Amino acid sequence: MSEIRGWISNEIKYIGRFDFSEKKGPLFAWTGSEVKANFMSKKLSAKFESFGLNYLIIMVDGEIINNCLDISNGGEFILAENLSDGAHEIKLVKRNEFNVGTVRFLGFNFYGGQLLELEHDPKLKVEIIGDSISCGFGNEGENEDEYEPIKDNGYMSYGAIAGRSLEAETIIIGCSGYGMIQNYLGDEKEAVPLKYNLITPKSRINWQFSKWVPDVVVINLGTNDFCYGNIPDLDKFISGYIEFIKVIHKNYKNSKIICAVGPLMEGKALEVIKSCIKDKIIKHFNKDYNLNFLEFPKHCPEKDGQGIGGHPSIETHNKMANILVQKVKSIMSL
Repeated sequence: MSEIRGWISNEIKYIGRFDFSEKKGPLFAWTGSEVKANFMSKKLSAKFESFGLNYLIIMVDGEIINNCLDISNGGEFILAENLSDGAHEIKLVKRNEFNVGTVRFLGFNFYGGQLLELEHDPKLKVEIIGDSISCGFGNEGENEDEYEPIKDNGYMSYGAIAGRSLEAETIIIGCSGYGMIQNYLGDEKEAVPLKYNLITPKSRINWQFSKWVPDVVVINLGTNDFCYGNIPDLDKFISGYIEFIKVIHKNYKNSKIICAVGPLMEGKALEVIKSCIKDKIIKHFNKDYNLNFLEFPKHCPEKDGQGIGGHPSIETHNKMANILVQKVKSIMSL
């Protein structure tokens, strides 16, 4: 049996935020984090350490061959075998969120095969910043189901779907329950901007933003700040949102920013947050920061179904993705 080949290689691509500070292997935690490589072999495995519950999507040559590989106990896993002769592409995608589990990638085993050169950089890069909606929370379950992390599928979240449609490299920085200035219970310690600078949400190491600069940044925060129809301190919300945009613009000076709302909000809360974003936050910058507004329509559970805890279904995520694709094409003149 061939040995696991080290994770250090220019022919292995890491998409998302990976912590390379330990020689043993990189840690990754954010939803949708991706490891990909081109290789030549009839069989392929990979080895992981797992901290918590972790589930991966396994793709070979663009096709999903395992929609939910449970690597929660760690170890070496056969990813594909009996492949045809010639070159193949392997892609591993983390389905679940950081608060459920973190993964350390230890390397591939090509069973006598070899790594091949990677393709060129993508034509577009998109960063999604959000909460449970953006992470695909419970989108493979039903509203009444008891929550299980295995029912989360970030690969089928609206941002990831839109990214594939745009042929874009996409990363998701999202935290269930978190908001712009507070979580759904009003705790100001659980706000996405407090995690945004970190490589992994539970680490103390800051991410180097120059490593990956998106063309478009989508901010979809506010649902938890206005949870249950409550109106937060609007001065704090507006100032917090403005300061967060300044942080994004400092790191990505030429990126276009989409300030999004929906699809779960309704009533007074929806009207208030829309007014805050359009009339207070976007206007504050006087078009200097390439800011745009996008509203995802209220989802329709009767027609499109509903994920766990009232979250968007995969059908709703697909509809959101279509709306986002059109918005990105418009602002990027694609």
